[in-house]
Amino acid sequence: MIGLYSPDLPPVLGGVSDHTLVLARALEAQGGPPAVLGKNGDPALFAPLPCALGLGPLDLADAARRLGVGVVVVQFVPFAFARRGLSPALCLGLRRVVRAGIAVAMVVHEPYVPFNRIPWLVTGWPMRWQLAYLLRLSRFAYAPVPRYVDICRHYARPGTRVALAPIGATLPVSQIPRADARRALGIGDDQVVIGVFSPAAAGFEHRWVAAAAAALRGRSDVVWLVFGFGSTTERWTVPGPNVIRLGPADAAGLGRTMRAVDISAAPYTDGLTMRRSGAMFALAHGVPTVSSMGHLYDPALAQIAACEPSAEAFTARLAELVGNPLRRAALAERATGYGSIASVEMLARQLLTDLGDPG
Repeated sequence: MIGLYSPDLPPVLGGVSDHTLVLARALEAQGGPPAVLGKNGDPALFAPLPCALGLGPLDLADAARRLGVGVVVVQFVPFAFARRGLSPALCLGLRRVVRAGIAVAMVVHEPYVPFNRIPWLVTGWPMRWQLAYLLRLSRFAYAPVPRYVDICRHYARPGTRVALAPIGATLPVSQIPRADARRALGIGDDQVVIGVFSPAAAGFEHRWVAAAAAALRGRSDVVWLVFGFGSTTERWTVPGPNVIRLGPADAAGLGRTMRAVDISAAPYTDGLTMRRSGAMFALAHGVPTVSSMGHLYDPALAQIAACEPSAEAFTARLAELVGNPLRRAALAERATGYGSIASVEMLARQLLTDLGDPG
């Protein structure tokens, strides 16, 4: 049995917390129901899957043994385990897991911090040593960014399987009809809705969105729909009169809102990668998505989204799509490739293939 380990689980807010739930459900749907291991959360949200809470890293080995877990899949983001990203307990806990005869797999959402802040000049090297130690304990490692895969291969021991793997959307896809979703928001059939989801996400290139909104201000048929994390924070607002800003909503509410969107504007400073769950959420709904290139950009995602190199190109692409329904339809058709390239179901399938018999 696979054991999924994340310190925080729903309803605790967080992308990794949400991802653990959708990954557990994807594994269950594909015939490999996992056990869920964590510290904080509500086990009822994972029912009928076995779920053990109140676990720190040092408790993992005993809990995994009790549940019959053969491989522990660690959802790794450094700051999820320690305030400063350094967790000796995690290193010791996974060493105990290995000594108990249980395999370790790492899903590396982020490996370590860059050297671009004064505190990180101090913690940056220890975080790299921590990653190296954890990967040397692991038999499998997965990362959603090509550059992260290279990092993991550099640090992993010989024989460790390291693979590029998607994170996928961390929220469920809504099945509500598009017309109903738009009617609930007071949006007409003749209006083109540009969605901006979770604009306060780290690395979201809000300046590009603001530039595009300013350029399209004269289009009375364009509505900007800003929702998700940071949507009502003034710093992230979009200029112009035709803007709908929505406050907090549950997963179902966010899905209903995404159903109303004609074009998703999702640029990031480091470029589109499979770790960008906000963009993946739009693609999972079949929404034409315009994103960006950057130093982490994954060129494979050009198959399913339009990725632009500059704010000017980003604005031009949005303007083209607003004025050309056929181009929108063509990009929406490309978005359907999300399921076979970047979905959480793809990650679940890969885990079951690799870890189904970890012994």
